[in-house]
Amino acid sequence: MKKLFFCVLSIPFIGLSQNNNTNNSTKNQDELNPNSLLHFTLSETGINSELSEIGTTFFKDKFLIISNKKRRHTKTTFNKSLNTYNNNIYCTDVDKELDLSYPLQFSKVLDSENNEGAMTFSKDENTIYYTQTDGESSNFKLYKASLDVDIQGYWKDITELKITTDDYSVETPFLNHSDNKLYFSSNMPGGYGGYDIYSADITENGTITNIKNLGNNVNTSSNEKYPFISSDNKYIYFSSEGHNGYGGYDVLRSSITNNNYTNTVNLGPSLNTKKDEVSFILAEPNKGYISINKIDNREDFDVYRFTTEQKEQELTISVVENNLNTKLPNVDVLITDEFGNKITETKTNENGEVTIKSSPLTQYKIVSNKDGYNTETTTITPSISNPKINEVIALKVKGSEIKPIDNNLSIDKIFFDFDRATIKKESQVTLLKVVSLLNENPDMKISINAHTDSKGPEKYNQTLSEKRAKSTYDFLINKGADKSRLTFKGFGESQLLNKCNVCTKVQDQENRRVEFKININ
Repeated sequence: MKKLFFCVLSIPFIGLSQNNNTNNSTKNQDELNPNSLLHFTLSETGINSELSEIGTTFFKDKFLIISNKKRRHTKTTFNKSLNTYNNNIYCTDVDKELDLSYPLQFSKVLDSENNEGAMTFSKDENTIYYTQTDGESSNFKLYKASLDVDIQGYWKDITELKITTDDYSVETPFLNHSDNKLYFSSNMPGGYGGYDIYSADITENGTITNIKNLGNNVNTSSNEKYPFISSDNKYIYFSSEGHNGYGGYDVLRSSITNNNYTNTVNLGPSLNTKKDEVSFILAEPNKGYISINKIDNREDFDVYRFTTEQKEQELTISVVENNLNTKLPNVDVLITDEFGNKITETKTNENGEVTIKSSPLTQYKIVSNKDGYNTETTTITPSISNPKINEVIALKVKGSEIKPIDNNLSIDKIFFDFDRATIKKESQVTLLKVVSLLNENPDMKISINAHTDSKGPEKYNQTLSEKRAKSTYDFLINKGADKSRLTFKGFGESQLLNKCNVCTKVQDQENRRVEFKININ
């Protein structure tokens, strides 16, 4: 059976009824939510009426909506069970600013006498998956049809895709951009409560199989509807009444990683309000459409276009020693996003910190590693509502035990800056462990032997090494070590570990060292 596809192209706008309560050209939610780092600017689209319009998808460079407002040559029927007019499918022209105009009936034959729901198309736009009710029931059923490429404008092979019984509804379908997975919402049994979002695999002949609930990172005991998949298939946007939000349906985003759904985040108060925000649709990376219900009638919606702008945000990561809570410089830090993409690979600075430009919607995995310490991994998602600078995140690393080996201490190196006798903060942590070791072993005595690199005059290096040995000795005494159990000596450049004509920075640092010799009575 063949059915006609009907949508008039680019006819001048004539006499479209406008909603008198929505004449402002721009609605900027950020004026009421200045702390939101993700800014949505909402504007009128030009097609909203006194009744309801909800955006649904694109087809042949047109934007499709469902509406219960009667348009030219369109029959509108009344739904007694819902006490409102049934929705029909309309297509609208889209200009370069994403303004819409002149809604016309999409298809006289796909539009039934009953309530029409959302629809979605394959990438080549030759297959449609659409929903409509049957009779006076409020439950939607899912259908599939094919566009006849030889007789352009005709639909054929209309088939109901049976997912659940007639007692339950299948709504808001969306086909991903690989044409291999269909997402939809349903209140069928076995979910978390209310309407849940499901996925189904698309077979080669267009039927569906392997229906799966998206799990509790997406679904709650309340309602989740209107899935939208980003063009790279990395994110799912959806509307939820159940996640923490601002009231009614809010728009959230989850990351799709290895067929799992993680990092579910609310898009923030710049978009979401106490009203219902549904049918979030991206037309470009930072532009799209959103449907929001009216104040006086929450069952009727208006379609807005939006643009997004994200403020800069800094995420500061501090790496500290586990027991002493002291910040550690020169810690290797690897930061990746939830998809495993490397954001940066660096070391903490002198203050034990790493700072990056972050996104409040991105989940970051931070791996910190330092010789003598256990590798630590943590995952964080910066808040969308914190202005500019996020909270400092402390990654705790556990120090290795200090053990005597052949009358030497197996210990992290004690670092000094070039030409200085001041102990670096990262080495202060190690020296505190030496104090603890002495307290735990009352018969132990330690000799502190300091060495320099070969840069500079030999006599000067000898004096510098003595200053470094004395600095180490003084630090241990100030932190509680018994001075009768400590001796110190400087060796200058007489015992180089790396005897090189032109040493690298690493080789010089290895030569600038303090060694601890053990004497146990």
